Amino acid sequence: MDPKTIAYQFGLTANVLERNVGDLSHDDSLIGPEKGGSCLNWVVGHITRTRNSALGMLTKKHPFPMTDFDAYDDRTGVPFTKENALSLAELMRRFRAMQEPLVDAVKALPAEALAAPASFSPSGNPKETVGSLMVSFAFHESYHVGQTGILRRVAGREGVIKPPRETALR
Repeated sequence: MDPKTIAYQFGLTANVLERNVGDLSHDDSLIGPEKGGSCLNWVVGHITRTRNSALGMLTKKHPFPMTDFDAYDDRTGVPFTKENALSLAELMRRFRAMQEPLVDAVKALPAEALAAPASFSPSGNPKETVGSLMVSFAFHESYHVGQTGILRRVAGREGVIKPPRETALR
């Protein structure tokens, strides 16, 4: 398990998230799919909450109070509403503020830290290590960042991640 590879993944997802939400308004972020599902604001808040949790685990200090993100975690019992949603601009400010510290903290993880037992496991894995948890965080973020591409279309915007003009398959 290579910490530089995990950190690189967080760089990729940050780039795609910036592109997907860059021109959206807060109101755009609150538009959800017709037949249910989360809006873009909830997805970005959930990603930001997870980063806050990851940094808290790695640095022993959460950059932002976890309670700020209660509406972005179904387990808290705090329902997400338009009234308690943080603005998209504020969510992205917090996301950006955590980018460099997260990447730096992951890159600095020595092999013994990666192999150490994690302080928690979202999946309930009794053998969860810091390394496996960081890989899970990166996958989790990738999954949700992918959703932001669809949710920008739900908000009536064109996609920003385009396929190559010519593909190798014909």
